[in-house]
Amino acid sequence: MKTLRIVLIMFFLVGIFGCSHVKEYIEIAGDDTISGEYFDTLNKYTREKTVYCEFETSIRIVATWKSREFMDAYLSEYSRLYLLTAADKEQRRDILSDTSSDLREFLFYAYIPDRESNDFSKPDSVWRVFSSGEGGKRLEPLDIREIDSTPLVTKFFPYVKPYGKFYSVKFPKSPSSDKSDTVAEDGSELVFTGVLGKMELKWAGGKAR
Repeated sequence: MKTLRIVLIMFFLVGIFGCSHVKEYIEIAGDDTISGEYFDTLNKYTREKTVYCEFETSIRIVATWKSREFMDAYLSEYSRLYLLTAADKEQRRDILSDTSSDLREFLFYAYIPDRESNDFSKPDSVWRVFSSGEGGKRLEPLDIREIDSTPLVTKFFPYVKPYGKFYSVKFPKSPSSDKSDTVAEDGSELVFTGVLGKMELKWAGGKAR
């Protein structure tokens, strides 16, 4: 009986002195969430479409155009969450700018029931991916690679799910891209076509079609 009383007193004391730690943890967890401002920008530069066959999903694509505005929002949010110094932030900005200065990049998530057909990064893929340049000129991708679905990726791109795959596709930039790198001004297009279906995603202030 005495032992039980001692145990109860210990739990009571832990409860009293542990409350501040619990509160502190809740506040930290709250600061760790992605901001609404970032998600607003993500939604602005994201398009999606699903192709159905006999009421079942044939393929679903969700793509984000890595525009200048989106990358600024991403960098700002990343810096806030990881507490980057001003120098670290500029260094990371230089890295991101260096990798995309001469390229137009899209990130896309693809879900296909037949996982073997989800092979966009393979040279002999069953899919063709292309974009449109100045004057409607067709642009072939310079590189398509699969991206690991890490916790960082799924946090910043919540549409990425474990039953699909996440990719990066890069195209050469049009000469006028640096002057018109916004949804309203630029008619960017991403086309996916293959035996399982075709879809066009457009960034021109409108919706995917």
